[in-house]
Amino acid sequence: MPPTIYEHTPGVWINEVRLSPPPIAGVSTSIAAFIGQAPITTRYPNIARAVTSYDQFLVDYVLDLTTPANNAKRSTSLSRAVKGFFQNGGQRCWIVNIGTELANDVKNNIGLFDPIDEIAIIAAPGITGKTVYTALADHTEPLGDRFAIYDPAGNESADRSKLQTPVSTPGGKRPVDSQYGAFYYPRVEVPKELDNDPDTEFVAPSGHIAGIYARVDTTRGVHKAPANEAIRGISAVEDRLTDADQDSLNNNGVNILRVAPDGRILVWGARTLTMSTNGDKSFLHVSTRRFVNYVEESLQEGLSWAVFEPNNLQLQKQISRAASAFLDRAWADGALFGATAAESYYVRFPDVFNQDADRALGKLTVEIGLRVTYPAEFIIIRIGLLMQSAITA
Repeated sequence: MPPTIYEHTPGVWINEVRLSPPPIAGVSTSIAAFIGQAPITTRYPNIARAVTSYDQFLVDYVLDLTTPANNAKRSTSLSRAVKGFFQNGGQRCWIVNIGTELANDVKNNIGLFDPIDEIAIIAAPGITGKTVYTALADHTEPLGDRFAIYDPAGNESADRSKLQTPVSTPGGKRPVDSQYGAFYYPRVEVPKELDNDPDTEFVAPSGHIAGIYARVDTTRGVHKAPANEAIRGISAVEDRLTDADQDSLNNNGVNILRVAPDGRILVWGARTLTMSTNGDKSFLHVSTRRFVNYVEESLQEGLSWAVFEPNNLQLQKQISRAASAFLDRAWADGALFGATAAESYYVRFPDVFNQDADRALGKLTVEIGLRVTYPAEFIIIRIGLLMQSAITA
């Protein structure tokens, strides 16, 4: 090799080296995807496009800037959802305009979102029923890195038991069981937006809920359940429920939107569509499933530098340091349970999965255990009457 200049010239010279692997950055968890019918049905048909504001959505799918007379005159479930998303804290979403609200068109085009890795939340606003519910589940579960929000078909106040009965049963309105999705009821009331809209109407809540997911992710973190949060941009709910009404619905994975005593309308549920009767309740709550999605995706992207590195003990130490630093931050943020970080997770390389034969095949297996924090869904206050001074009790 030719000599470098600092071998001959006295002075201070800078030589940049990588002393440790790059830190693992958390992936975004709040980017949503909506599929449905845009107010102008011919705009960007069957194409996935990113939108970063409601004003952009209006320009792209609602308004005709050259001929205002051709502006859309009637809102759709999709446009209502996108507005609700940005009103409630969303900052970026993807749109597929299928030009209809037919279930089969959702089923046939939802795959357009497959290659867009940043999507973390998905919905088909206002399009309901077995075909759509199954399409959402079939989309999210194999990918394992996004979460579906399911809408109700309409007002079920006459027979709310339908909401507890799966769509596979005649008359049932509950989506299929899935740990990668959540179901919200009832629909919400929104004001007039376009010329031919009624003064108010009840619409699907999925866009507003997706916006709340994004808001909570930003202000508190993905480990915080997106519940006990006020819904912005609405004036009423279609079906006003009581504690007694909610009792069995919550147990069957139906998250209720309720009116608080102060008049605010709150998300009052944090369950996935995992049945509470299921023996495995690991992913009973929305925040648990979405936090684990976040950890998995962040580690997958953050450890990509290790691919093709020499599979030795040094590599294991580097991976362990990088993963531990990431999980230490999660523990400090309150996402993991434990008095110390060491109590809240572990990073291991089990010998049984890392034998010579495995290394010869190019495999390195790291095992990570997490003690997640679950939402305090039920606050139990024990009250008793004292028969003596409280100081001695």
